[in-house]
Amino acid sequence: MYLAISAAAAMCVALAVVQTRNAKRLGADLRVKTVEAESFQLTARTMEERLHTEEAARMQLADRITKVETALRESEDTGCRLRQELQTERRKYKELQAELDSTKDAHDAAISAMWSARNEVDNLGQENCKLTEALNTERETAKHWKEEFHKEQAYRLSTEGRIMREVNNLLRYDGTAHGQEELSDE
Repeated sequence: MYLAISAAAAMCVALAVVQTRNAKRLGADLRVKTVEAESFQLTARTMEERLHTEEAARMQLADRITKVETALRESEDTGCRLRQELQTERRKYKELQAELDSTKDAHDAAISAMWSARNEVDNLGQENCKLTEALNTERETAKHWKEEFHKEQAYRLSTEGRIMREVNNLLRYDGTAHGQEELSDE
């Protein structure tokens, strides 16, 4: 029975070590995912600032196109040159619009990745809480079995003491009650 209790205690200690290792691993994973989430947030902010800059550039280009069209109406001599500049500006506008669209797509993808990383961080936090609860339960169980082990050990030692006193009494027995130790129930 002592061996079974020792084995159970050893299993509880081993399980507690495994749970602690898992909790540390999940904590490290949680820190990595938190860093990734912060990185995604920074990328999203950068993309958002770039989006605003591109939008301002697009607005400036739209203003320039308007001015070019007004100048075209005012002077027929400069009309051809202004048409060429207008076409160039429109191409730039389309290129910037395409770049703005790709920037918006990248921004949306970064936000989506940030949210999925945040959800994963939340899930890891929940797993960490569950593992912490399991670890605390295992610690309580280990403490209980340790107390049981100490009780069993104390009982075994008191039983061995009684047996040794009885053997001692048998060895010193001279036919009288003199010299015999009294056994006390402990």
